[in-house]
Amino acid sequence: MTSARHAREVPSVLRSGLSPLHPPGHPPALLEAIRTMQEAADLKTVAEHAAAGVLQLTDAVAATAYVVTASGERVFATAGQISLEMTEKRAAALMKLAAAGGPQAAPLAGEAGTLAAAFQAETVRGAVVAEGNGLLFSDEDARVAADFAAQVGVSASAVVVAERLRLLQRMDAAVVESVCEGVLAVNDRRITLLNGAGARLLAMNPADAIWRPVEAFWPALARAMESGKPLDGEPMKLRGKPFVVTLRSFPEGPWATCAVATFTEPPRAASRPHAAGSTFSTLVGVSRAIGLVREVAEVAARSASGVLIEGESGVGKEVLAQAIHANGPRRQRPFVAVLCAAIPRELLESELFGYEAGSFTGASPRGRAGKFELANGGTLLLDDIVDMPLEMQAKLLRVLQEHTVTRLGGSRPHPVDVRIIATANRNVSEAVRAGLFRADLYYRINVLSIGIPPLAQRREDIKPLAEHFLRKHAPAHHSNLMTVGEDALRALQQYPWPGNVRELEHWIESEIHFAPPRETCLRKLTRQPAAGPRQTRPPRSLRDVERELFATAMVDAAGDISRAARDLGISRGKLYRKLRIYELLPK
Repeated sequence: MTSARHAREVPSVLRSGLSPLHPPGHPPALLEAIRTMQEAADLKTVAEHAAAGVLQLTDAVAATAYVVTASGERVFATAGQISLEMTEKRAAALMKLAAAGGPQAAPLAGEAGTLAAAFQAETVRGAVVAEGNGLLFSDEDARVAADFAAQVGVSASAVVVAERLRLLQRMDAAVVESVCEGVLAVNDRRITLLNGAGARLLAMNPADAIWRPVEAFWPALARAMESGKPLDGEPMKLRGKPFVVTLRSFPEGPWATCAVATFTEPPRAASRPHAAGSTFSTLVGVSRAIGLVREVAEVAARSASGVLIEGESGVGKEVLAQAIHANGPRRQRPFVAVLCAAIPRELLESELFGYEAGSFTGASPRGRAGKFELANGGTLLLDDIVDMPLEMQAKLLRVLQEHTVTRLGGSRPHPVDVRIIATANRNVSEAVRAGLFRADLYYRINVLSIGIPPLAQRREDIKPLAEHFLRKHAPAHHSNLMTVGEDALRALQQYPWPGNVRELEHWIESEIHFAPPRETCLRKLTRQPAAGPRQTRPPRSLRDVERELFATAMVDAAGDISRAARDLGISRGKLYRKLRIYELLPK
């Protein structure tokens, strides 16, 4: 049997690899295959286009492609007529070839009628192979296969870099949105970012600030950038409202064009006593339940012990924590809040304890102080502490016991004097019994316990709260509303308020928009409150619970696998397998 492909000249590809020149017909097809592959948005698509490209460029009957990243992600794709058995065989061969590398395209060992080329580029490596179904490939096919394989590596590396950049951007966005301070970024002397906390402090939509010149948006901040001096907790006003500002400009020195600023309201002085004699005037309400909350809060304000505030979302746990701080001896020192549930697991340690310069990719070259150091001498609020991972609970307990923090990537402990107030929107003692919260940490933070009942259980507080929110929001909307009429109050008290005080405040602010401008009493509601779908907390997966259990055991055992296995009551081999599955093996 004869064939045009049998007549091809093949000895040179078997001996020395590539011929010196591309054939005139291949470059357009090669460029088209490369262009198609460069449009891929993920590694799987890169591999699929790579296999299809090899099939197109070499006239093979089948082709396979394999890509592996430095982090261990593997993808494998086929094109053409190839059996499952052959696919498995080629997968093993390509993994071996990718590990060995090699600059030239050549047949697979002992398999004439194949043409394989390995590649390596930055963080990826891999290989492609063309199947000739027993027919031999020419120097021309080898040249094109080698060139195309190199481009597969370039495209795959670009996809990995792009995905890593997107991940870093999502992590940065999560950090920026999780902090309680306002964050404002300036690029080319224009506002490029304003986080949610900053928008709330400025009472504006973030979109209204983006791309505005910093000189027009915040003149005082622009002058600070021009001076080239960093700011650390400096007072500064915007639209007549005082803030405490921290500023870092880039490049350093006068006339910087880029900067990042954090800002927050200045610490408030202790609240004045109201008519009833309590110093907690921010805790609005006349019910017996809120009276008991005030009594315990007054004791907590005079103490330096840990406080645990429990209650449903929206009942005012953070307001109570701020009141305890503002009425205590630390009132002139910082009040720093951390929303434990909003910060990704990977970032929580650096957020709490800080990090040294160069401790991880993307770290500031100057390092960064954590929330414990920022709150030194004052109060640290750990909001939703029940959602903190178990391994982080162990590290937090150590800090509370030793009164020192060691930054991520550092070795020198920093002494800290911080008063801890923790909040939880579900029962922490139940989380302890379920193995989701450390009992020793629970005892440490639960010296003084305050439970805030939901608004549905203290309906007598609805009127004073509603009138408090009218007086708070009406001036900003040019309204004179101050009181609530009987019809409006009846409707408010019939609604269960699943969002508690926060939902009531937003409802009252909404009603202000529709009331006559000269009216002083909210007589009737423009619409009746209707219960929407209650938010439910998604159940935690068994995998998450098990991972935290093994991570905590390893922390308690200081990395000793044998000791951790004994503490857990399982064999060392089983623990080793679990640590490998959850990527918890000591490095």
